[in-house]
Amino acid sequence: MTTIESVLGPATIDSAWMTQVLTQADLLRCGEVAAVHREACGTGQLGDSYRFTLEYDVPGAGPATVVGKFASEDPASREFGRRSGYYRSEINFYNEIAPGSSMSLPHPIHARLAENETDFILLMEDLSPARTVDQLVGCTADDMALVMEQTAILHAESWHDAELARRPWLGGPVAIFNEVTDAYADVLRGFPELCGDLVPEADLAEAAGLIPHTAAWKRVLNDPQCLWHSDIRADNVLFDARGGERPVVLLDWQGLGFGRGTIDVALCLGTSMAVEERRRHERDLVGVYHRALCAHGVTGYDARTAWDDYRMHAAHGLQVGVFGLGAVKRTPRGDQMWKNWIERTAAQVRDLDSYRVLADR
Repeated sequence: MTTIESVLGPATIDSAWMTQVLTQADLLRCGEVAAVHREACGTGQLGDSYRFTLEYDVPGAGPATVVGKFASEDPASREFGRRSGYYRSEINFYNEIAPGSSMSLPHPIHARLAENETDFILLMEDLSPARTVDQLVGCTADDMALVMEQTAILHAESWHDAELARRPWLGGPVAIFNEVTDAYADVLRGFPELCGDLVPEADLAEAAGLIPHTAAWKRVLNDPQCLWHSDIRADNVLFDARGGERPVVLLDWQGLGFGRGTIDVALCLGTSMAVEERRRHERDLVGVYHRALCAHGVTGYDARTAWDDYRMHAAHGLQVGVFGLGAVKRTPRGDQMWKNWIERTAAQVRDLDSYRVLADR
């Protein structure tokens, strides 16, 4: 068989290419792909996703559908994906880390990054039918408990793993948020002119509360503990995948790094639950996370420390909201998401008195 071109754009994927990829992945039992049909799917802002419906010259010879993820066509999002290393990180995750993990993940079929470290293709199994939760509406406590258990597996399997901590590509998110923290005061000063119509002054004032604690915050960010997804939230989770066969699946590994585990917990609960729902259930959900962490082998990390870390790390979600709104392409749905994100995480930081915990570190 001739060597296949590793990275193609969504519009240039044809039946011959798909035949070669599926054959190489042992997913095409006989015959060839006869036709490929493409439609957009997903809500990502850094990447563009499509579902490919496949026809075969031998009916039923391979998967009926697959999902492909590609670099965004939006210039701002595309450049951020390249500069941040996020595109590279997701491909590396599926090739280097996912095969040894017991987490519930999409099965990758073809994961390649071009030499320009911008263009990429991630072809995956299609997990439909699945249930999604609109992040603007928010998850229930029962759904979030499932997410907390999977999050704990990610962290426990990499807890103080010195070999992972040394991989250069896993240092990207910490480096990015060191830079974001250094520039945060300037970002906040320019925010009203850029996006002031979306965010109340009180929430911006809450975000500015991090500035006096910049040095302590950077010490926290630079104290690595485990793999850090950095974007676990409702938009990046599937529930009841494959018609209920898989209760929860975690998606979108672009921001993977080696950092602090409870940042994932705090960002997820802060962005993906309605404020009152989060207030009612967050202690229990942090408890679900901590018990799962211990059940998967973590020792020397007690429940009180996990709770205080969660409180402190709520500041990260608010920082991400303020920074993120100006970093990627703006869309009507995106503006509503970021507005909602900042409102929820500002309330979370107030409720948990995050800066007081940070000041004691």
